Amino acid sequence: MTPEDSDAYYGLPLGLIMPKYDQIHISVTFTWDLDKAERLASEWGRYGKVKIGGPALGDPGGEFTPGTYVKHGVTITSRGCPNKCWFCFVPKREGDQRELSEIKEGNIVLDNNLTACTWTHLEKVFRMLMKQKQVSFNAGLEAARIDQTFVDRLRALPSLKELWLAYDRADAEEPLVRAVGRLKNHFPRNKIRCYVLIGYKGDTIEKAESRLIRAWDIGTKPFAMLYKDECNTEQSKEWKLFQRKWTRPAIFCSLMKNR
Repeated sequence: MTPEDSDAYYGLPLGLIMPKYDQIHISVTFTWDLDKAERLASEWGRYGKVKIGGPALGDPGGEFTPGTYVKHGVTITSRGCPNKCWFCFVPKREGDQRELSEIKEGNIVLDNNLTACTWTHLEKVFRMLMKQKQVSFNAGLEAARIDQTFVDRLRALPSLKELWLAYDRADAEEPLVRAVGRLKNHFPRNKIRCYVLIGYKGDTIEKAESRLIRAWDIGTKPFAMLYKDECNTEQSKEWKLFQRKWTRPAIFCSLMKNR
């Protein structure tokens, strides 16, 4: 989701001939990258005034400007989340659910919890999405909040590429079953994706695989998300190899179909 325009850079300045800028913003998503950001600021300081910001520094997020720190096509229509999931930093940084005053056009929706918005807001979002192609809900769909009305709005979209749900806790299974039960009547598995959190304290490879298989059996196409704590504690090679298997559709689809 990173920006792709000519003034977006990744890492150190490229070569000796670089343009001068009035301001250079270094956006940092994860706290464990702050040391790297400081080093980048030192190097980029030769080309303009540097400012470091982003979620890693507790930025609560304000009104959304398309193309700023994310690629064009991405849109964010709300901030925060009413839930207090133990593994998620969003409520701490952005607070409770906040609907942004202006909905910007885009076909990739990246709200934290779009489904927690009021229907007044959702109707505006869906009206905007009716004009988009290849709509993706890459985040923000909480299974427990997906009712038939929401599914009907999804069905009405002229072009839906994919939507992502989550199976992060054991108690998330029942809402996932209900939501997917509604969705799979109208959308194929390839469009119903599901993040499955793995590798947190107390988790095992066996438990994680059971959840991933269950997500498949429910009717989704799962994707293993390997847990990282605030200290970016290194996960074992075993966990990394396991995650790799469950992020490659060609591998796990074959495994599921040949059971």
